[in-house]
Amino acid sequence: MGGVSYDFENKKNTNYYSIYSSAQYTDRGSYYGGLGGGNTAQDSTTALNAYGTTKDLAWASGFQFTKKFKRDVLTTGIEHNLSSTEDIISGYNKLIDQDVNATGLYAQYEWKPNLKFSALIGTRLDYVNVDGIYRVGDIERNVDISQTALNPRLTLAYAFNDDLKFRGGYARGFRAPQAFNEDLHISSVGGEPQFVILSNDIKPEYSNAFTGSFNYTKDFNTTQTNFLIEGFFTNIVDPFTLVSTGVQFDNGSILEEVRNGEGARVYGANFEFGVSPSKKWLFQIGGTLQRSEYENDQLLFEADGSNPSESDILISEFVRNPNVYGYLNSNWTPSEKFSLSVTGTYTGEMIVPLVVSDTGFLSLNKSPTFFDMNINAETHFDFSEDFQLTLNAGVKNMFNSFQDDFDVGPTRDSDYVYGPAMPRTFFIGITIGKMH
Repeated sequence: MGGVSYDFENKKNTNYYSIYSSAQYTDRGSYYGGLGGGNTAQDSTTALNAYGTTKDLAWASGFQFTKKFKRDVLTTGIEHNLSSTEDIISGYNKLIDQDVNATGLYAQYEWKPNLKFSALIGTRLDYVNVDGIYRVGDIERNVDISQTALNPRLTLAYAFNDDLKFRGGYARGFRAPQAFNEDLHISSVGGEPQFVILSNDIKPEYSNAFTGSFNYTKDFNTTQTNFLIEGFFTNIVDPFTLVSTGVQFDNGSILEEVRNGEGARVYGANFEFGVSPSKKWLFQIGGTLQRSEYENDQLLFEADGSNPSESDILISEFVRNPNVYGYLNSNWTPSEKFSLSVTGTYTGEMIVPLVVSDTGFLSLNKSPTFFDMNINAETHFDFSEDFQLTLNAGVKNMFNSFQDDFDVGPTRDSDYVYGPAMPRTFFIGITIGKMH
């Protein structure tokens, strides 16, 4: 990987120019398989099918111009992104040969007619071409999509006084279909790989997002307070959805397909509250209440009719998306040499799919709530002007709020993981170095 950029400006410091280019190339060998629950000679032979290679080139280049006026700022530019990917697993006759070229022209103007009001008006014109061949087993799809999208955005801000401020905005989003990224790669179910392919009539995804917020900041003598409340609504047109097709190939691999849903919406509210009674104390708390739902029930598993006990599974809300989540952050610094912090995150219930059959049939499980609380104490000793020793210790996930129903065994669903990243963990650390 590497990159180069050149930035310069005029003598009056009103015009700024930036030219940049960066690239990254990946050549990777991977293994996606296992014995599939057995240990016979045939299982071992079949497991050899799961070796694969991936070659990926990502290249981004662009130019940006910024003009500063007395109060206002104009920003324009052009950017081109190239992504070329070849992903092969020969034993499963699996191929992704995909080229994505995207060129974007953008401009935005930040207008500040007075000290109370400001507006940011901008738009981006994107041209995206996706040219790909996607093959799994005996199923092959060819995609050649060229799409031009105009994505405007508008942000308004108004200060009623020094304490109360309003901010609102609208932004249109656009995403072209791709069958190779970190979200749509390979997982293992029942000891067999689960592959993703694009549907024949896949279309780009669009979104329209609206936000509005009030921020109140007030100082009471030495006590500083801050309160923010924000509402948001996002409408998604032709959302990408991942459907388990119920298709299992002779080699054991399972097929999922990316399709367009009929529509979805995400809406809710955020709040944040912070108070600092003095330089020694800081308290912050925040949370989100939201709903993420489809306009019509969305197909998640499509039965092929070969198993009478399996039928289509439809859902009305997004999976792996809690309706409630939040955080807290507190810090106590009684002296320059010691600090104690307590942080935590709360994650509400959510629907998590678990694959329970080698056809990809699903069980929709409801996760418990999680409260992940962490404590960290830190102190340092200054032996000289250039030498400092720092000690810290604490515990992560103090209440051991951790997933307790991992799928286990050689036929497990490797995607069935949710909640905090680690169980209760005690730690201690020592840092030796120069003072800054």
